[in-house]
Amino acid sequence: MAVAGFILTLSARATLVTYTVDGVAPQQFAAPATPPADAPWGPNGYPGDTVELQSYTGSFDLVAGTTIQQINTLLWTIDYTYGGTATDPNAWSDVSFTFNATRNMTIDGVGPVSLTQGGSLLCTWDNDYLSLAGGPTVTFYVQGYRVDVTALGIGPVGGSNFHGDNPWVQPNQNVLAQFDITQVPVPEPTTMIAGALLLLPLGASVLRILRKNREP
Repeated sequence: MAVAGFILTLSARATLVTYTVDGVAPQQFAAPATPPADAPWGPNGYPGDTVELQSYTGSFDLVAGTTIQQINTLLWTIDYTYGGTATDPNAWSDVSFTFNATRNMTIDGVGPVSLTQGGSLLCTWDNDYLSLAGGPTVTFYVQGYRVDVTALGIGPVGGSNFHGDNPWVQPNQNVLAQFDITQVPVPEPTTMIAGALLLLPLGASVLRILRKNREP
């Protein structure tokens, strides 16, 4: 009895699976207008902000339910972004950018599947603001389970670190996703056998027809 109880305990234990999400290379966002020579920081003094997603590897228990997991680390560096015109640095306007944060994901070797998220960056006179939109749900089938992954949004978040000279590295932010895990029904052995038996008469009929067609 003790051995049987031990076996039941092992079978009920959840399986730990590993997942990996690729990163997105650094993207730098310089304003479309070229600063004139009389701009306060000169024509080359406005390189713009840089945004990057670092790759991430994690794990979770493969058991029915919902869990929130980290999928990337968002890196953001603020630098001067020009908001004037090509001739007047005082004709200042907010500057906005959009970017694509699509990357691949695998779970337990299944995949890769593409995670799609869009981002936006708003650069104003006083501060910059970064946001990452939530993504559409993608699906994996892993060891008899369906895993639906939905990337969650961030922000908009304003810059908070302006100590020292530019560029200013902002605090890292965790990019999260919701994992919805459901067990996929597997046909019982008796059902599979019954289905095979139902196909036997059909197979026999086909053989009889083939033989009849071959007779002279």
